[in-house]
Parts: sequence; C-alpha cells; structure tokens
Amino acid sequence: MKQSATCRSYLYVPAHKTQVVEKAYASEADAIVLDLEDAVPASHKVDARRAAAAILAGGPPKPTYVRVNPIGTPWCRDDVEAIALPALQALRLPKCDFPAHIQEVAGWLDALGSEAGIQILIESAYGVETAYQLATASPRLERIGLGESDLRADLRIGVDNFTLEVCRARCVVASRAAGLNGPIQTVYHTLGDLDGLKESTLRAKSMGFVGRFAIHPSQLPVINAVFTPSDEEIRAAERVLEAVDAADDQSSVFVLPDGRVVAPPLIANARVTLALATHLRRDGVAA
Repeated sequence: MKQSATCRSYLYVPAHKTQVVEKAYASEADAIVLDLEDAVPASHKVDARRAAAAILAGGPPKPTYVRVNPIGTPWCRDDVEAIALPALQALRLPKCDFPAHIQEVAGWLDALGSEAGIQILIESAYGVETAYQLATASPRLERIGLGESDLRADLRIGVDNFTLEVCRARCVVASRAAGLNGPIQTVYHTLGDLDGLKESTLRAKSMGFVGRFAIHPSQLPVINAVFTPSDEEIRAAERVLEAVDAADDQSSVFVLPDGRVVAPPLIANARVTLALATHLRRDGVAA
C-alpha cells in the first residue's frame, strides 16, 4: 500500500468546479481532497467523477485524496473504479458503520491493482461505538476520522460539548490501538472565526489529532501554523532520538535528564515530528 503523505492541512474542494480546484492546488494546503460527495449535487456526480479522474491522470502537484460517495449509493463503485489511479493517495469513504463496507471497497481496489489506502469517516453513534472494529477491518485502512456534522445530528447534540469530545477521544484511542496513523480533525464550519479555528485546532492537536481538514483557503494559515513543529518540539524530538542512539540496550525504557521516560510511543512520536519538520524544510517551509 502507498505510504501516507506527511501533511498538516487538507483542503476539500468540489471536484466538478474547475476554477475552484485550480485555486485549491495554488493555495497553502499541503494536500487536496477532491469531493464527490456532499459538495456535489446528484445532477453533477458523473461530471465530478470524470473531473477527479482527469486530475489524477494528469499528475496533480500535491498529494490528492478523493472523498467518494457512501456504499449503498448508486455512485460509490463507479467512483472507486474511476479514481483508482497511481496518483491517488487514498480514498475517503464516508458514513462508514460496518467493517464489511471497508472490506468491500478494499476488494474493489485489489481487483483494480491499486495501491491506494482507505480512510473512513465515522458519522454515527454506532460507528463510534465500534470504532476499533472498523479500524482493524482491512490492511488497506490507514486512518479513521469523524464526520462531525452527521454525528452531531445522530447524537442530537450541539457544536461543541463533552459528548463530542468523548467521540473525538475515542477516535484517537481506537486509531492508536489499531496501529493506525493519528486521526485528522474534521472541518471548522465558521469561516470568519479564525480565533475559534485556532483554539479548536490547538485543542485537537493536544488530543492527538495530527492535521486538519479545511473548507476554505483562508483557514489554511491557522491550521498550518498549529501543526508546524516548533523549534522546541523539534529539539525535544532530537533529544529523544539521540538518547536512543546512545543507549546500550535500545529495547529498554530509560529516563532523560529532563525526567521524561523514553519508551516506544515517545520514540515513535519523535520520529513523526522530525519527519514532518524534514518534509517542510525540503519544501521550503520554515519549521
């Protein structure tokens, strides 16, 4: 399976809107998500699918994902077959409640010879309750995440409250328990509220989310700033790996001079931080 890209921000864009797509690729987004689902009316589903396939066939300049339509709709399988091209990083499968949904899509990708991964959106109380089973459904699955608008409707709750925080935490825990990459936080719908976006994104990062989706380019600088490793975070990660290299027994747990216990999870987090910092430097972004 294709290795997941190292990204901070992912910009959703309706695949059938050519000018909007062009602006998206020219934006500060680290990655683009071509949308075939919510942002595309039924009358334009075929056009959006063809446009996404053409973009992928042309070799897009940034890592590119595609959110397909849910299983059970008339469009899902045709979406998958059209976009299973080498440039596809992963497809995003919305409204996913059952492991069998993931396994069915994985089978389609296998038959097509695709190396793309699968990311799922959990958008119901049932999906949250069975998050670990979903997270372990297929070797192709690289991330799970929440679709919070539909989830809030199913739970009958407001925009931000304790119940939603519990669902977010559940997503993080299930991801790591299954050995997956950390989840990416869902979109922030209030476009003009950049202070609220920053506060929400900082909270998501502290909970274990490792990037965020955006619905407008104006949100990207805030998201990128939050998920760009600081000099302090980079140096802390370097100290962890230097201690590992210097240890006589690298399988043991030991304590750094600053009191932190060095164990496999801390080592893994340090490597993720340095990988992102290296990626950003290579692309000319100050980290």
